[in-house]
Amino acid sequence: MQISRRGVVFSGAVASGGLAIAYGLSTRDDGDATLKFSGDKLDSVAIHAYIKIDKTGEITIAVPQGEMGQGVTTSVPMIIAEELDANWDNINYELAPLDKDYGTYVISELPTRVLMDPGIMADMARGVLSKIVPLLGLAVTGGSTTILGNYEPLRVVGAVVRDLLIRAAAEKMSVTPDELTTSNSRVIHKNSVRYINYGELAEAAAKLKPHSNVKTKDPLKYKLLGKPLKSIDSLQKVNGSAIYGIDVQLPGMLYASIRHSPVLGGKLSSYDDTEAVKTNGIYGVVSVFDNAVAVVANSTWNAQKGIDKTKVTWAAPSGVQYSSADETSSYLGMFDSTSNILHEDEAFQKNWDSAEVKLESVYQTPYLAHVCMEPMGCTALYEESLTDDPKDARITVWSPSQSSTFSGWNAGLVADVHDDNVIVHSTLMGGGFGRRADLDYVRESVAIAKQFPGQPIKLTWKREEDVQQDVYRPATAARFRAAIDKNKQLKALDIVLVGKSVRAGFGKRNGGFFGGGTDPSEDSSMLSPMLSPMNSHPYQFPPMRLSLNARRNPVPVGNWRSVALSHNGFYQEVFVDEIAEALELDLVEFRRILLVGKTDFLSVLEYAAEKGNWGKPLNVTEIGDRRGRGIAILEAFGSTICQVVEVTVSSENFVKVDRVVSVVDPHTVVNPNIIEAQIEGAVIDGLSSALYGIVDIENGQVVQSNFHDYRLMKMTDVPVIETYVKPQGGHPGGIGETGLPAIAPALSGAIYNAVGIRIRSLPVSLSKTLFV
Repeated sequence: MQISRRGVVFSGAVASGGLAIAYGLSTRDDGDATLKFSGDKLDSVAIHAYIKIDKTGEITIAVPQGEMGQGVTTSVPMIIAEELDANWDNINYELAPLDKDYGTYVISELPTRVLMDPGIMADMARGVLSKIVPLLGLAVTGGSTTILGNYEPLRVVGAVVRDLLIRAAAEKMSVTPDELTTSNSRVIHKNSVRYINYGELAEAAAKLKPHSNVKTKDPLKYKLLGKPLKSIDSLQKVNGSAIYGIDVQLPGMLYASIRHSPVLGGKLSSYDDTEAVKTNGIYGVVSVFDNAVAVVANSTWNAQKGIDKTKVTWAAPSGVQYSSADETSSYLGMFDSTSNILHEDEAFQKNWDSAEVKLESVYQTPYLAHVCMEPMGCTALYEESLTDDPKDARITVWSPSQSSTFSGWNAGLVADVHDDNVIVHSTLMGGGFGRRADLDYVRESVAIAKQFPGQPIKLTWKREEDVQQDVYRPATAARFRAAIDKNKQLKALDIVLVGKSVRAGFGKRNGGFFGGGTDPSEDSSMLSPMLSPMNSHPYQFPPMRLSLNARRNPVPVGNWRSVALSHNGFYQEVFVDEIAEALELDLVEFRRILLVGKTDFLSVLEYAAEKGNWGKPLNVTEIGDRRGRGIAILEAFGSTICQVVEVTVSSENFVKVDRVVSVVDPHTVVNPNIIEAQIEGAVIDGLSSALYGIVDIENGQVVQSNFHDYRLMKMTDVPVIETYVKPQGGHPGGIGETGLPAIAPALSGAIYNAVGIRIRSLPVSLSKTLFV
């Protein structure tokens, strides 16, 4: 059935007592989303692409964003349920079907400050807005944009449906809508005890034309938002019934394991499967594109045994093979050569030339892997065409990815089928961190499934493949220079960053969908936070010059939790510490000077200093121990974060992190439990990468392969973590990545405060004088 409308228009279909009604905020919403969301539950009414209500009053909310532990399956329903005046105990969720209407909401409502941001997510947004969304729609989860980009549209969805329910109840009660109110999934008559449950009103409400001028609630009247409500899916995750990509089970399913070229850029030359096919349960050994071999078997274990027995000959790329140590060492000589000046304030050169003192520091960070708890994988089913047109074949994927849209596009491209014959079932993700925005594992699962038509194929990467075939956080280096006059006033800053473009490689791997071309010298996202108004420094810095020397090499780099902020936030905040020392100022006092007039930021800084006991002595319990504190503050993804780190350095120079205090201002709180969980997780993630994280590449091959040599923080190493949520009003900011980038500089400051050793290169484990 075809349903069409322009703007807010309605249309419905009755079948076996159920009603599907479609309308939306999108001017291109054709009704498909609502019909897909209706599914085959004939006792429920889909009033909107986001809301369906059954006769018992259970309300199911569609969640288009990918759930990877950041809590969108609770936060998105909370926003709608608040405006709907729903009983939280009756709220459930479903991951939304693939449809352009969901994507339109995500991108088209991004706040203005996001679209002005030169960071990668805003580059994506601008490119998508100008080219893709008008044609296809895009559902993507990244850049901490779920709440940032969807808060207001989701409020409107809930408010519009609530208005429909009130008007439906008014007709049934023979009263005016003004005589009615709502509470706890009921429409209540104000002057009597009469009420009607939402489940009894859904079908009638769906037949009404929605109003376009419905007002959302006064935040002072919120009953759900801002409250620490339990997560909708916590029970399923505890009892094991939650379905992640690795949990998908289908009749007749086969299982695949894959091996890629160990050398970056290498190609498959040949393979010998003589021994592999002798393994029990092996169905076949197949090539995958031009750089991998897969074994298909009756279990993942047998497939992995088979791939281990497959002898593969690889063709390495010509020339000297890449070495990360050689490359990153060469970065240190590139600050004055071939750098592209992206920004220079008019007064910079004059202030620089007239300064009395020049302060200079050089910093470095390494490649980092994602190591999601659930390794890469996807399930695909290819069904051959029943006509003479091979494009009439159908491809279905069960994809744990950060974009159902991109999963569908990639699956359709590899399967070579018509767009209408692509079906995407989104699953929960066992971690994402930007890795699952790259869809290589989806493409591979489809390529394998095409060779086994009619049988579902579940591809699961081994952990070694996951580590050695990642799209890494780029290794970068930076030189920061400051000009100080005779009165000890900061007059100018000169910043040069050297590294590989994230945007260029990501766009190329994903069909150029993210806009901006492939010229790495144009990638201003690498300079965040120095240039970016969203992921930015909050400081009143003097005139600056910002330059980028974008490098090219065979290492695939991609989005990693907090992207450029993960290294540039470290560089910036450590250099602020160094300037403060040169000016003989306390770290907090110097930041107060830089934050003059920024009352919201100052409030976060002062609260963090208070809760972190800044300026108070630290107790030493062991002879020879030295203790220290560090602090850092950043604006990250529309929120403000300030963190204080306390460390102990033993007499043998072993570093132990004792305590981390985080104060975060998300402006408006949806669920404080989710915020605290995200900040705590980001603290552990940030400490792991700062203390131990590194990916080495020798002769074109990644050295690390598993958790024995890619170290993560153990439970016994986790410090005391205190998180304080301090909302100060305004549009809600992002949270999923906010808690990570300030950790490394605060750790560096704490170590320096304890022992006088300045950490300018990460990880700390590479230090010649400190141990972790």
